[in-house]
Amino acid sequence: MAQRIVRRGSIVLIRYPFTDLSNTKVRPAVVLTPDHLMRRLDDVLCLFISSSMPAELLPTDFILEPGHSSFSRTGLKYRSVFRTHKLALLDKSLVLRVLGELDRDLMNEIEERLRIALGL
Repeated sequence: MAQRIVRRGSIVLIRYPFTDLSNTKVRPAVVLTPDHLMRRLDDVLCLFISSSMPAELLPTDFILEPGHSSFSRTGLKYRSVFRTHKLALLDKSLVLRVLGELDRDLMNEIEERLRIALGL
């Protein structure tokens, strides 16, 4: 697994599956698994991140711009969209490394959109 500690809000490079399970692609993702469960589980719940902007944004999408005050802490290189409707439960061994982390304000943005995506 990754060399740095993986926790809720970590941005990791991970082998993320295509939705039809035909293949995987190494991509950044946000870890959503609560810290108190991390040691007890073999899997992590991940949220899809992409630098490819969709033609139509959904209310569940969050765009992080390079000019954002917390962007440098994420380890991302480009403007990115967090697609909170694209979640995957993945084995921890698929984590290649930790890129960075989301601060509390960014996690709040993600959690707000997760509530929309999950109908909570």
